Amino acid sequence: MKLKICIILIFITAGLYSLELYENYIEIIGEGPLGQYLIAFDKVTYSKEDAVRLAKNEVFEFLTGLVYGYNYKYKVENNVNKQKGYFEITPIGSISEKDKNLTLNQYLEKRDGIKIQAIYRLNENQKTYIRGFQSSPAKFSVGDAYGSYTGPWDKRIAVYKDALRSAVLSDAKKRLKSRPLFIKGRIFLKESPQIAIISGQWRVVVKAHVIMSEIKYEDVH
Repeated sequence: MKLKICIILIFITAGLYSLELYENYIEIIGEGPLGQYLIAFDKVTYSKEDAVRLAKNEVFEFLTGLVYGYNYKYKVENNVNKQKGYFEITPIGSISEKDKNLTLNQYLEKRDGIKIQAIYRLNENQKTYIRGFQSSPAKFSVGDAYGSYTGPWDKRIAVYKDALRSAVLSDAKKRLKSRPLFIKGRIFLKESPQIAIISGQWRVVVKAHVIMSEIKYEDVH
């Protein structure tokens, strides 16, 4: 009986610790290419400095989404009448590499790439902001997008932003009875984006909280 109680307490303690860790810290991984990569019909060679720089770019982009989120403007495309759309995002806040709450470590170096791990300690204002965003009229949504693998490495970030657009559109389809032509609001990452290679393409999946503050059904230029 005592053994059972100890096991239960261990699991409860582990669960509380994980929750506390999640509430106080954010961990993110950024990747950068090393060596030769194919871009269209040419080959480009990425140095270690290039790999570190590109990995850090991803780290700070994803941290922005996890800590502050983005303001967005989305003019919805219409394939039927060939109406072109656009999706613009603007970071609500930013994190500097000199931020005292940020720790960067080289996580892994392989023959063809480098991973950088970032651990970011949230301050009280940031924790309050995140809790406030999650308890606001935001709705949970999932978005995914694909992009060619044979392109510049920062194409991954472009595909990531397409996945954010997909999350907004997915939420609009669930919430709205009619298809809008323009949506404005905020989007906030729930967790780190998932990036994989599927059939020679980058695939990025994001889970996010979406707020729609303005919806228009007439054409917006």
